[in-house]
Amino acid sequence: MKNVLLLSIVFFGYLSNYAQEERRVPFSTAISAHIVKYNQKINVAYEEQDLERATFLFDSLVNFHLVGTYLDNFNVNPIKGDPIYFEEYEKPIFLITYATWCVPGAGEIPALNDLADRFHDQIDFIMLFWDNVEDLKDIEADYSENIHLVYIDERANQNGAIINKLKHSLGFPMMYFMNSEKKMLDIRKIVTHHSSETLSNSYNIHFDSLSKGVSLLMADLDKNSENLSTEKSNEDNDIYEDEDYTTPEDDNYEENEDEDGNK
Repeated sequence: MKNVLLLSIVFFGYLSNYAQEERRVPFSTAISAHIVKYNQKINVAYEEQDLERATFLFDSLVNFHLVGTYLDNFNVNPIKGDPIYFEEYEKPIFLITYATWCVPGAGEIPALNDLADRFHDQIDFIMLFWDNVEDLKDIEADYSENIHLVYIDERANQNGAIINKLKHSLGFPMMYFMNSEKKMLDIRKIVTHHSSETLSNSYNIHFDSLSKGVSLLMADLDKNSENLSTEKSNEDNDIYEDEDYTTPEDDNYEENEDEDGNK
């Protein structure tokens, strides 16, 4: 009977783990399932110049259908060296998709550089450009060495279907926040402002927006660290409870009791 019970526990535990793995929905699958209806609705909102409605539709798509999905594993190209697959990045990811012909706010890159210099030990900051290497070399000096500058030439990339979804479905520039397992925590648009903003104001606007993403990743990282610590503590407690454990003091106490004949 005990063997049957044990086998049942193992079997249902396996099914539970399998079910959890099955729930890992790829980002490309989720976006493909919802992007057509989203585009129909948001096009109407833009035609009616209803920006509040457009923002609501974007947030709803992200929060109800994309958060919790997992970024597909595809390769990107650094300026120098071999292609890199996303699975090779081990830290939480702050991913920004961009193009060299996009014009960033005056304070955007300085704000991003400052955050990357401060948090690169905990977070991988990745700038993914939809360009070729020659265009990327022209702007390389603008970015901190703590930011991974990579590019994708769609004509040469073998993961065209995945790339198409990432680039064209939501547009760019766009920010994606993922934990170390590439689970999507949030997706946000790059903040914009009028070109007449001063450098100081532009820096503050972008730093505030970008730092919210950093805070999200750091909070998730802290939560996972606490969970691991709790699991380790529980494992230690289980080991302690399962062992026939006596302290040295207990041994001495028993020996003294035997010798003296009383406590």
